[in-house]
Amino acid sequence: MKTKILLLCLLLGLVKLTSGQSSGLPLDPDTKKIMYRAVVDEPGTPNYLYDKSITWFSYYYPNPQSVYTVQDKLNGKVEGVARMKVYNKDEKGGFNMEAAMLQYLLKIEFKENKYRLTLTDFRMKSASGTGVEKWLNKNDPAYNPNWDSYIYQIDTTMQRLIATLNEKMKPTVIKKDEW
Repeated sequence: MKTKILLLCLLLGLVKLTSGQSSGLPLDPDTKKIMYRAVVDEPGTPNYLYDKSITWFSYYYPNPQSVYTVQDKLNGKVEGVARMKVYNKDEKGGFNMEAAMLQYLLKIEFKENKYRLTLTDFRMKSASGTGVEKWLNKNDPAYNPNWDSYIYQIDTTMQRLIATLNEKMKPTVIKKDEW
C-alpha cells in the first residue's frame, strides 16, 4: 500500500513538474524576461572587437543604421533596437502570414580578449509594447497555440544571430599564396 502511495506521489510530482516547464528559452532570474546573454573569449583589443562587430552588423542587418542607438568605440559598446517578424502558419497551403512585428534590445560590450552579447526586452511593436513573455503562459485564458510557434521562431532567430556574430567575430585569417 505504501508503495502505491509513494508511486502515486512521484507520478503527481512528475506531472506537476512537466506542466510547469518553461519553453526552454533563457529567462533572466530577476526580471523573468527572455534574455540571451553570453560572454565569448575572442582574441583582440576592445577596438578590434568593436570594429568586427560593426562589420557583423552590416552583414546581419539590411540597414544597420536603423538598428544602432549607441556606437561607442571609446567605452567599448554597441547597442541597438532591432526588429523581427513572427508568422502564423497556414497548415493547408503552407502560406505564412505575418502575425506580429517584434522588437528587441541588442547590446554588445567589449573588453580585452572578450565580448558580451545581451539580447533582451522582446516586445510586440505596437502602442502597448506588450512583452512576449505572456506567450510562455499556457494557462493564460487568451492562450493561442500559435504562441508556441512564435516562441520557436524567436529562439531560432536568436540562435542564428548568435551563431553569425560568433563566426564574424573570429580573427580574420590571411592565407599566404604559395605558388
